[in-house]
Amino acid sequence: MKGIYKKYVKNERGSQAIEFVAMFPLIILSILIIWQIGLIAFSLVVGESAARDGARAAAIHDPEWMEVAKRSASGIKVNVTGGPGTKDAHVFVEITAPIVKLPFIKEMEFTYTVDAVMPMEEKPNG
Repeated sequence: MKGIYKKYVKNERGSQAIEFVAMFPLIILSILIIWQIGLIAFSLVVGESAARDGARAAAIHDPEWMEVAKRSASGIKVNVTGGPGTKDAHVFVEITAPIVKLPFIKEMEFTYTVDAVMPMEEKPNG
């Protein structure tokens, strides 16, 4: 009996499969977290670009400046505020970053605001 017990205790066959099964969920979770960080960074860059485009359109007296900012951030949920002023066009873009859906984690939302300022140009004659 002692020999059979010793044979199975010293046997290491299958240990790699067990280690893989134990580590696989952590590897997948790490990949999803890295993907989420990439999505947040991407939406931040797109939001900054949208704010800059909207401020530029407002600075040249384009009445569609808000639509310009929204079109510039296509595919990302944005809310555009601000607009042309007397000296500067100041546009704020509130961005809601896309979220990777993870099991066992409830609603998450990453919302942040970026802004851009452009000096107003002279109104065209006409």
